[in-house]
Amino acid sequence: MDADQSQSQMEGSAQDARILCLQNLIEKNIEIEQQIENNTFGQSIAAIEEIIQTANDINKGHEDRRTNSTELVLDTELLRRNYEVVGKAIQHNTNFTDRMVATAIFGRPLFTNDSMLPFIDVTPKVVVQKQRAPRKTKSQVDEKRPEKSDQLERKDEGAASVTHMLKQIRQIYREGNQEPIPYFKLICNPNNFMDTVQNALQLSFLVKENYISIENGEDGLPLVRVVNSKSVEGNAPAQAICSIDVSFCEKMVKHYNLHEPMLKRLPVSDK
Repeated sequence: MDADQSQSQMEGSAQDARILCLQNLIEKNIEIEQQIENNTFGQSIAAIEEIIQTANDINKGHEDRRTNSTELVLDTELLRRNYEVVGKAIQHNTNFTDRMVATAIFGRPLFTNDSMLPFIDVTPKVVVQKQRAPRKTKSQVDEKRPEKSDQLERKDEGAASVTHMLKQIRQIYREGNQEPIPYFKLICNPNNFMDTVQNALQLSFLVKENYISIENGEDGLPLVRVVNSKSVEGNAPAQAICSIDVSFCEKMVKHYNLHEPMLKRLPVSDK
């Protein structure tokens, strides 16, 4: 019994010594924390490493001892404080935050309690860079314009309307002894501005395909002339651009004293 009591007393004395040492280490940790702003990052980390090494030396040779609640609490408190001091030293000397540290550990933003991080044993996430598939380059092909457009020969509604307009213009041109036709007198519809816009679009297509030409008149307003099929051979494609709005259309209607449009719409049955 005396031997057992003696051994128990020795264990109790060693345990009390470890508890006292842990308390001293916690006080030293507090002092280091208070001096973070005055010390460099290296000095703060070196002091924490010294505390950790001392705490490890205390536990050497006593791994199989019975767990004491006071010693366990102090050991856990020291570990938590060491983490906090390291975190504050990092924040004071760098722009890193606790959230950034947690993100670096878990590979994604994670909200945790600061005191839990020292007990989390994880392997840092390895980010594998994905290889981008090489882009397929398309071969550059020179655009070529056909020598003769076949759009007027198509049987769709738009082509039929343009063909109908061309027939009307040729008839008006013949009846007027092949005199140029005033452009705005030809396209303006005194009753429907949208028809005027449609006429201007279709007329520009005829100019582009060299079926008609536009020239300036003596009054400064454009004139329309039907192009001879023989003279058009070898001519480069032309383009007609004009700007027209409702007020200008009304002005041209009064200028030419229009009551009915010169160009009639294609009947629905013929479309």
